Amino acid sequence: MHTPKQAARLHTDKNPQHAPLNWAHLGALLLVASWAALALLAGWSSFALLIGGLLLALAWFALWEWRWPHRQEWQAQRLDRKRDALFMVALFAADGLADVLIRGLLMLLNADANGPAASLPLWLAVPAAALLGEFGDYWLHRLKHRGGWLWRVHFVHHRPSVLNVTNNFTTHPLDLLLRKSVHVLPLWLLGFEPTAIALAALFSQTQSFATHANTRGTLSWLNYLIGSSELHRWHHSVKVDEALNFGTVLPFWDQLFGTFRLHSDGRTEPDEVGVKVCPQQPGEHDIRGLMGYPLVPLGLSPQRRTAPSE
Repeated sequence: MHTPKQAARLHTDKNPQHAPLNWAHLGALLLVASWAALALLAGWSSFALLIGGLLLALAWFALWEWRWPHRQEWQAQRLDRKRDALFMVALFAADGLADVLIRGLLMLLNADANGPAASLPLWLAVPAAALLGEFGDYWLHRLKHRGGWLWRVHFVHHRPSVLNVTNNFTTHPLDLLLRKSVHVLPLWLLGFEPTAIALAALFSQTQSFATHANTRGTLSWLNYLIGSSELHRWHHSVKVDEALNFGTVLPFWDQLFGTFRLHSDGRTEPDEVGVKVCPQQPGEHDIRGLMGYPLVPLGLSPQRRTAPSE
């Protein structure tokens, strides 16, 4: 039996018309936008802009998850925090490596800053960079879910059986290398200014945390304009036919290519998130197993995501 307060909460969760706005998400965007304005005025580096924005978003969503969680059982436990922290360290190293590789490719391709996007004003270049950067990521994401080695790399991110802000870090370093390559390299080749790329990256970074955050509320009609936890929970469904919404930051490409999902059979979110695993696959807290999983020969377990496992 639920208490009247719990029953009211369940009722509003299942009826988005009556749910409050997700102020955690909206507040995070406002907070990070203010941080970006301060960083631009102070002339801080892109590194300071992104690190500061990351820490602000992480602290902000952690506070909201602690005080006003969407699901109490999705709050991070000790083993979750340990796994997420170790993956975070690995991702920082992979991010630095990705920057080196991208700059090396730009030198190899003899790319200059005179691409078609070089003349765009900042107010137009930032949303354009966010949208175009998401295009390559969208198609790569769809390929990952088709199975094979790319799914092994991406499996790590889907392994947690709950969704919260810190398990956004539970991503294999190879996954980050692939994503950043298809996301950022085209922007440099198109001639986007470094400031526009950094600001678009800050928005994408904030959205990534927001869509995984265990926070209450709805974005209502904004779900059709920006990614949200409401949309991304469907992507983490254990049911393959529900695991759509491949765009994390913006839903535009999902809407254009027919993979957008907001509701299903009268439900506002999946019954279960994560993956259905087979014995050969690592547990959600098996850090060594998760890190090594993409390196295991494909023949040792099924290659396609069938339930969804692989």
